[in-house]
Amino acid sequence: MKFGKRACTFLIIFVLVFQLCGCAALERSHSPGRANVSPLVEQWRDEVVLIASELGLEAYVELILAMIAQESGGDASRHPDIMQSSESAGLAPNSITDPMESIRQGMHYFSGLLEKGKTAGVCEKTVLQSYNFGAGYINYIKNNYDGVHSEASASAFSRAMAQRLGWSNYGDVKYVEHVYSHMFVGGADFNLMQTVMAEYEGVPYLFGGDSKIGIDCSAMSRRIYQAAGITLPRTAQEQYNITTHIDYSQAMPGDLVFFTGTYNAGRYITHVGVYVGDNMFFHAGGSRCQYSSLTGYYLEHFVCFGRKG
Repeated sequence: MKFGKRACTFLIIFVLVFQLCGCAALERSHSPGRANVSPLVEQWRDEVVLIASELGLEAYVELILAMIAQESGGDASRHPDIMQSSESAGLAPNSITDPMESIRQGMHYFSGLLEKGKTAGVCEKTVLQSYNFGAGYINYIKNNYDGVHSEASASAFSRAMAQRLGWSNYGDVKYVEHVYSHMFVGGADFNLMQTVMAEYEGVPYLFGGDSKIGIDCSAMSRRIYQAAGITLPRTAQEQYNITTHIDYSQAMPGDLVFFTGTYNAGRYITHVGVYVGDNMFFHAGGSRCQYSSLTGYYLEHFVCFGRKG
């Protein structure tokens, strides 16, 4: 946690999507995957589990381990304040020198943020970003963004705080994405998925295709998941049918993104991609395999995210 320097049709559709899919209640969300962390972080698992049992945070153990990975890499010899929690206790940065004290303070603070977020009715991503920005971000999102966190809202808050404090920057606007990068999504390794995306970016779109000569959307998502050891069925509709459907507020890199009505297919789901974070997804669509933003045309046809456990 670093508070310092280091640290209109379309609009109507956009709002409706978030209202229908949007910021889920905190009590039913919790960690969407398991931690994908180094042994330096795993060594703290028992301590995290113990404190989680005291605070009622059992469902957040994996997420907290991912937070430790982001904050310090778990290396107490270099960063004794491994959850960077000194400032949440009203101390100067890195004042805490006992890693266990850092974990306990960080988890107490996170527990308080969860309660504040639940009362405010914001999504869990808002709470997670607040660990980096401070508790004021929760009310900011409640009052200005209907409780829904995004990188755009984080950037706006960061600019406002930096201007108020006279700093060049404030916090990590991609803190949520950075923490999630230390997690498996439903057992999938997103880093392996990204390798396939890089390999196929620019490959021509070809309906029914399944090679680098040409490939269609569901074959592309299937190949991406195969790299992470997960088998998907062949068509976008079949992939939709076998996944758990995820609200927008709970989407993580590696989740599938489903669309309807992109062409007359005679079925509900007509297109699929793989979410990469920051409102972007990778897919075989248009003329080639590419990254696209979940805005405009794609937001109009958006159905939901899907997760294969």
